[in-house]
Amino acid sequence: MKTILLLILAFPFLGAAGERCRGVPSLPVEAACRKACGTKLMHDMCMDTLRGGFDPSPSVHIEVTEYALLATHRALESYGATAAAAAELLCSGSLSGDERAAYNTCLTEYSYAVRCMEHVAGDMVARCRFAGLGEEYVRCVTYVEGCRDRLVRLKSSPLYAMNLVDRNKALLAYSLGQLLGSI
Repeated sequence: MKTILLLILAFPFLGAAGERCRGVPSLPVEAACRKACGTKLMHDMCMDTLRGGFDPSPSVHIEVTEYALLATHRALESYGATAAAAAELLCSGSLSGDERAAYNTCLTEYSYAVRCMEHVAGDMVARCRFAGLGEEYVRCVTYVEGCRDRLVRLKSSPLYAMNLVDRNKALLAYSLGQLLGSI
């Protein structure tokens, strides 16, 4: 929660004129999404995400750092919703032992994923510290996939679709992070 508050406080700086991180390119929304994403699904998700925080006009160039921060913020929001859904499911008394074990695993993995993405957003991207950033993004995705690996063993789960969205949002954050140049 503390990190989400910090990110919200950082939003007045998003898109501000000037350079946040030396040497990081500035691009219009569409150009950043085109460079970062290799599939239509990810491109569309990128456009939706970035349009939610920035002017999509081709004449408006925003430093890629700001796009990466917004994508990590959106991933964190999504992680929170999924963790809350898992906690709510655990409170229901109608779970099988396998479901209970899977949702407990998901809560654990998501707590690690949140800390990981908070580290990426607050300690690395926001401070222009890109060394090891790619590996850290991969670690964040791995935690989300740890939950998925437990969910796929169940016949069905309302968390599976949410987990897939979380994975895609983490991958989008990683893809935009790659535009920072040195990850």
